[in-house]
Amino acid sequence: MENNEEKREKKEDAQNSIEKNNTEKKENTLEYAKNSQENEEKREERIIVKEDTRNNTKESRDPIEDSMEKFLDKDPKIGVWSYPAFLVLQYLYNTKPGFRMSKVAKEALELGLKQIYPELFKIAEKVSEEKKNR
Repeated sequence: MENNEEKREKKEDAQNSIEKNNTEKKENTLEYAKNSQENEEKREERIIVKEDTRNNTKESRDPIEDSMEKFLDKDPKIGVWSYPAFLVLQYLYNTKPGFRMSKVAKEALELGLKQIYPELFKIAEKVSEEKKNR
């Protein structure tokens, strides 16, 4: 049987572990925010000014936008291999009347990408919106 000293030590170890974990989470969050800001600043530095000699106008273009525009003529379908996602979607499809698997998969993918790559997702939304307006 454990004595009170051993119980106290285990409790302290658990508390220290929790505090260390929380500190690491805060540091990771701060680092992510810092990296996001640095990435945005680098992106702004990469914007290229193109001159249109015919109209004597200058247009700022981002190389990321230029790269994304190359894919606009392609079919936007993608395939994903994930048993957990597949199982959840199949379950909902078979148990919830009117469930639209593609719609939910699209929304989940976009939400995840928006959270993981917020700057790139904003650019992609801008590029695809410009295509709609042409």
